[in-house]
Amino acid sequence: MTSVQSHQRQLSGSRVLIVLMVLVFLSSCSIFRPTAPPVKTEPKEEPIEPEEPKEVEKEETPVEPTVNSVVLLLPFQLNRIAGEPSREDVKRVSVPLDFYQGFKLAMDNLTQRGNNFKLTVLDSRDNAVENRRMAVSPEVQSADLIVGPIFPQEIEVFSSSSKAGHALQVSPLAASKPSQFMHPNLVSLIAPIDLHSFGIADYIEKIHRRDDQVILINKADEESVEFLTPLKRSFGEKGIQFTEVNDVNKVRDILNLVGNNIIVVGSTNKYAVNSILTGLVDLKDELDVKIDLFGHPNWSRGSFDTFNLELLNTKISTSFYVNADKSTVRDFQRKYRDEFKIEPTEYAYKGFDTGFFFGYMLAKYGKDYPQHLTEETYAGVQTDYRFERNSAWGYVNTFVRILEFNGYKYVPVN
Repeated sequence: MTSVQSHQRQLSGSRVLIVLMVLVFLSSCSIFRPTAPPVKTEPKEEPIEPEEPKEVEKEETPVEPTVNSVVLLLPFQLNRIAGEPSREDVKRVSVPLDFYQGFKLAMDNLTQRGNNFKLTVLDSRDNAVENRRMAVSPEVQSADLIVGPIFPQEIEVFSSSSKAGHALQVSPLAASKPSQFMHPNLVSLIAPIDLHSFGIADYIEKIHRRDDQVILINKADEESVEFLTPLKRSFGEKGIQFTEVNDVNKVRDILNLVGNNIIVVGSTNKYAVNSILTGLVDLKDELDVKIDLFGHPNWSRGSFDTFNLELLNTKISTSFYVNADKSTVRDFQRKYRDEFKIEPTEYAYKGFDTGFFFGYMLAKYGKDYPQHLTEETYAGVQTDYRFERNSAWGYVNTFVRILEFNGYKYVPVN
């Protein structure tokens, strides 16, 4: 494959246009096949943990290998590029291009093991009409696996129009609640916010002691309501008592001077959060109390007072974490750099995990792979997959990881 790069600073507009034209308009003819006869050998080093499909005894009569059809729907929006691409054009295509590059690397990895895939890449354009048209196209209707679209509005339109039969529709990047779409074949890879709340509640239940005090600071903004409402429900189911306030100044009177103070903040507003952090540190120093702070998952992307985050033993939940010390991660990074001459981004990691796991499932189970989705677990380069199924709105990955701020970055708790 022609080497491509994904970051605005390292891509020329003409380079992006050429690569994407080839990618979108010619990839429908691409078939990923092994370069040698499909005799399986144990690779020296593989970048993923799931076990390979068991070797099947050769038959005397040659059998044509199965070719699994995969459709990838990404919003390249090539229709918006007129003439020489602008800096904004390059920025707009960076996410789908990075995801594609990671996905393709996974397909290459699996074909080296003797598996066969036909990959069709379509430009969803982030457009409702285009998504409705694609949903009934021959490529989609005959697909064994559909990955995308990635934006909530696209997913809703595509899901309501598609009649793809046995194929699953994988939502790889949207953190929307799957109940929003009500599509029984939808697979949501990013845990929605309520599952993060449940993950925090589970962790607090593990560390909670009889003398501990649980305090929720609810600023009543949209993020606080979405995050704290399911958390309170989970606390109620677990029998965990808590006190709820709307201002850090009201925390003083309810702080526990004996046990630990477990404080949860739901807001993501920079100024509100930094004010809360400062207030809690002042109380901690003045009253000599112990505080463990839990924040919203989006704090990992926020710009908050790092010194105060560390002093408060701040923890958050996440669906995305790359452990650079993990051998499979290092192997993926090396192969990605070799292939594309650039460091992988978050979306490249996600593309790889998506492509590898679902390609692996197709290779192992064929068209029956949906029946085994809840049975398989997967430890990837940036997340784990642990699926639960609802007959009305499909499959959801329930895995979240708890991270703690160490003064420089968030790392997994011990």
